[in-house]
Amino acid sequence: MERIKISHPTKVIRAKPAIPGSKSETNRALILKELYFPDLEISGASSSNDSVVLKKCLANFRSKTELNVEDVGTAMRFLCAFLAVQKEGTWILDGSARMRERPIGLLVSALRQMGAKIEYLQEEGFPPLKIKGAVLKGGEYEIDGRISSQFISALMMIAPVLQEDLILRLKGFSVSAPYIHLTANIMRRLGLKVIVLGDEIKVKPSEYSQPLEAVFKVEPDWSAASYWFLITLLAQKAEVYLPGFRQFSLQGDSVLSNLFAPLGVDAHFIGPGFRLSKSEALSAHLKLNLVQNPDLAQSFAVAAASVLKEAHIWGLQTLRIKETDRLAALQKELAKIGANLEIGTDYLKLLNEANHWDEPVFESYKDHRMAMALAPLALLNPIVIEDPDVVKKSYPNFWEDLIAAGFKIKKLT
Repeated sequence: MERIKISHPTKVIRAKPAIPGSKSETNRALILKELYFPDLEISGASSSNDSVVLKKCLANFRSKTELNVEDVGTAMRFLCAFLAVQKEGTWILDGSARMRERPIGLLVSALRQMGAKIEYLQEEGFPPLKIKGAVLKGGEYEIDGRISSQFISALMMIAPVLQEDLILRLKGFSVSAPYIHLTANIMRRLGLKVIVLGDEIKVKPSEYSQPLEAVFKVEPDWSAASYWFLITLLAQKAEVYLPGFRQFSLQGDSVLSNLFAPLGVDAHFIGPGFRLSKSEALSAHLKLNLVQNPDLAQSFAVAAASVLKEAHIWGLQTLRIKETDRLAALQKELAKIGANLEIGTDYLKLLNEANHWDEPVFESYKDHRMAMALAPLALLNPIVIEDPDVVKKSYPNFWEDLIAAGFKIKKLT
């Protein structure tokens, strides 16, 4: 397995990284384009492997009966609903070994209630799936809001082709609710009829021909920006400019500019983007609920282990079923720098300050966010990261951007 050694000789950062387009926006736009607006132009689309895989599957579904989403959870969920509403055709939808361990039963159950023809080919509730296209009805359904928001977004995006209104009533607090609102806003931007009021979502069948926006412009990815907030925090001096970001973003993870402020990172909107710089930390303790922003968990866990004496982060129930068990992975890897983490089903607690360390070797667990969240620790001491290519899943040019910011990266045999 490939390893890289990362260090930063000056610990002073001046950078203007080329953060890729949001894969959340890109993947929703790709599905909506294929369903309703074939002439829609998508500008600034994500170059991540997640989006590349989804785009490839959408390009091939008319000519191939077997589609493989690899380890891309978004593609599995969105394509499950997308294929179910095709008027004709039968497909096998499969993925990696890890994808076969990630549950999809609640989405399949909801689609079956609408008339979808979906079979499990191996274990009940998990991929691979056999999907036969059908005309689906709408109606009113209660759905567990504590499941992945991608299940709900998948249902929302197919709703305009259903035979009647789709009304989803979310039971329980919605996990990752900002992503549901992101889906609704993108659909409305293109002219589709969506209403979200509290725990009720209503989507009407639509007459669609031309989108309201001929060019859909994708904003850079706020989740990926979190690693540059972390870099700014750990550097001795830092000036980072993040171009292309909106001051009032639809992406839920844009809250990180406020969440990092008490730790000592200022984010000022200047022109089309944000300038990051170091500031005085306001607290040595952190209490944070990330139930709506679970993709930020690794960045904040590393931040807490690096600069704080105590931290409690909760709302992390979905981290156990991501690319890896991210809670267990964080506990194991941050122990290598002397941080003692207590983890539960939906939380982690930092119990002590990290100690000094000598060139730890970090596993990435085939998880892009583990690799990128751990990399900024090189500003404190040299580190080694295994399987660095995993960053291609969401931020293919991550290591190049680090090198441009003064990091030294050496491949190890």
